[in-house]
Amino acid sequence: MHPAFAEFCKDWGVAVSACRPYRARTKGKTESGVGYVKRNAIAGLSFVSFAALEAHLVGWMVEADRRIHGTTHERPCERFSREERHALRALPSPAMPVRERRVARRVAADCFVDIDTVRYSVPHRLVRRKVEVLVGDDDVVIFDGGEEVARHRRRTEPHQRVADPRHFDGIYRRDDAAVAASSPIGRSLDVYAACIGDVP
Repeated sequence: MHPAFAEFCKDWGVAVSACRPYRARTKGKTESGVGYVKRNAIAGLSFVSFAALEAHLVGWMVEADRRIHGTTHERPCERFSREERHALRALPSPAMPVRERRVARRVAADCFVDIDTVRYSVPHRLVRRKVEVLVGDDDVVIFDGGEEVARHRRRTEPHQRVADPRHFDGIYRRDDAAVAASSPIGRSLDVYAACIGDVP
């Protein structure tokens, strides 16, 4: 079990029961719910952002809870009210403390590390090196040994790239007039003609 998930369950008083693979009454039953959502809630649709997908699912869940379930032959909302609502407990007060977790990552060739499908930049000198990442609620902090080498605001929408332009300084050759003027390649051919004189 992932340590962060174990701590979360401990805080909220949740007992975790891991499903055995290839068992219809446990793992199969859990996965069938995922397939139901894919086929009935999001199949054939596209969304401009993760927030738009979440908003769509909020409305869809209300509709799905009112349908007659194929196995129980009753509405999920009615079954929940009759058999499960009384087992719910109030949310803790005050709020739970901020949780942090440390993970190891190898810096990719493009100077990024992947955290929860979001990619964060790292100084290019660390490409191919292993780094330690402190993932908090608000920030992602990257360490090389004991040295902090990058800090980013944490993003929650998946598949984003969070880049600090300073991490790429020195990778690309500058292409400006000053470089061209100081480069031998940028000289006029007359300079070379003057050096070798008249050649028949």
